[in-house]
Amino acid sequence: MGLWARLFGSSKEPDFVRCAVARNQPECELLISMLRDHGVPAFYGRTRGFDVPDMLAAGPRDILVPAHLELEARAVVQPILDDLDPDREAVDD
Repeated sequence: MGLWARLFGSSKEPDFVRCAVARNQPECELLISMLRDHGVPAFYGRTRGFDVPDMLAAGPRDILVPAHLELEARAVVQPILDDLDPDREAVDD
């Protein structure tokens, strides 16, 4: 049994999409915590091209959510991202 099935009771793992890009790991963990508080399962990974192990918590992170919850996830994180940096552009995939 896979991790997704154990955590969420569904045997079919959904397709994941990027809903936001955080500037660093602490910002990423804040956003993921907000998503989970709203019932949206989320995880993160280093943005391609920025995987430098020496930088540890520095560098951008992609926040991934199930595709069917993408709109809900964006509705949760976009106001927070706008408060952090009003000039930041939304992620379009």
